[in-house]
Amino acid sequence: MPSILSGFDSVQQALAAQQFALSISQRNVANANDPAYTRQVAVFSPDADGSVSGISGVTLQASRDRFLDYSISRELQTLGENSVAYDALQQIDAILGGNSGEGLQQALSDFFGTFSSLTTAPEDLVLRQQVLTSANALAAEFQRAYSGIQHVQTLQDRSMTALIQTVNSITAQIADLNQLIPLAHGTQSESEFTMRDSRQQLLEQLSGLMDISYYETESGEITVTTRQGGLLVAGDQSRDLSLTRLSPGAFYSVQLEGVDITATLESGRLGGLIKARDNSIAGYLDSLDDMAAAIIERVNDQHADGSDLNGSMGGDFFTPFTEIIPGSNTGCARSMSVAITDPRLIAAADAGAGVGDNTNAQLLAGIGDENLFSSSAETIYQYYARLIYQIGSAESAAEENISTQNNLLEQLKNQRDASFGVNLDEEAVNIIKYQKAYQASARYANILDALSDEILQLLGV
Repeated sequence: MPSILSGFDSVQQALAAQQFALSISQRNVANANDPAYTRQVAVFSPDADGSVSGISGVTLQASRDRFLDYSISRELQTLGENSVAYDALQQIDAILGGNSGEGLQQALSDFFGTFSSLTTAPEDLVLRQQVLTSANALAAEFQRAYSGIQHVQTLQDRSMTALIQTVNSITAQIADLNQLIPLAHGTQSESEFTMRDSRQQLLEQLSGLMDISYYETESGEITVTTRQGGLLVAGDQSRDLSLTRLSPGAFYSVQLEGVDITATLESGRLGGLIKARDNSIAGYLDSLDDMAAAIIERVNDQHADGSDLNGSMGGDFFTPFTEIIPGSNTGCARSMSVAITDPRLIAAADAGAGVGDNTNAQLLAGIGDENLFSSSAETIYQYYARLIYQIGSAESAAEENISTQNNLLEQLKNQRDASFGVNLDEEAVNIIKYQKAYQASARYANILDALSDEILQLLGV
């Protein structure tokens, strides 16, 4: 038969259990606004395996929905990629002047417009000088636009350094928590769930930086890999990413354990940087090079067919482009320059015609309306307008994707909070419940105390 003394032991355990449960509810309330915090629950069971904080019959639980957590991580990866793309596209749009009519578009219009003006008085040195001035302005604008976009591309490359350092720091912290969480679980330490929340927050931070996959093992450790299977974290060990330049002047490539994984990184900020650097920005630079090459070749060909004020055949108007890479126009826009400095050498007249002839000037002015691109049958204006449209459309799409991702993330996080976040009303009820239970246990202790006094008095002690 249980004794009064054993009743005191039970009361002591009950008071401690209710006090512990009350502290858990108070902790939940204190962390109600922490999005990384998962609600913790004290579970009372006489059959509980082990104890928490030395209190037998009490376990601490905090559950997460792995599907929701993983869905949030995937959306964060897409958000990181689009955020990088949008930032880069905004800068490029500003460099090219967008649809404002400024920048390269205006320079093209001015250049061919001065040839049109020259047709009115082909021997006028002032009009001839205006042609050279607009030509130099056009070359300078190509150089400015190319250098500006190339600078954005270089910034994407340089940004990878700090990003890789952050990735390595996060994977190292995840590995450390992988070591501590199973130990905390084995000792029934209430710190286990705090560490689990911290680890999940790190996983979500990592998801925003690069495309990853992860899963939890039976021991409670998290294994993290790249989307293509490259191992980043296994148990208490992490593997660092590194950057290297495969050749002098080349962009960074991402290495994992000596393997180049650059091409496999597709999302997160790191994947976004690589895509912008190697694909979209590189494509915009190629378009500028192709435009410059088309203008140089066509203007030079037409200029060579005419004659200047001295009666000589026209030479190169622009400095001919020397290919750096055989069969490629790479670098043409950056190196574009005017070959002549003397306005008298502009071949405005037809070959063999007098100085007052304007035939070749008319043909040079008409180049702006010719289809200079055999692959697309577009004029130089149409080609450039399409480039601006592509950039603007990509920018709008990235902005829309960011909005969509943010809305999806908000919905997923709200769903997670509703299921596993802190409900202040529920915690208020729990606090009252645990306080009342604590008071009841205290009253039971008082009753046991009174009974023990009566027994002692009956025994004459």
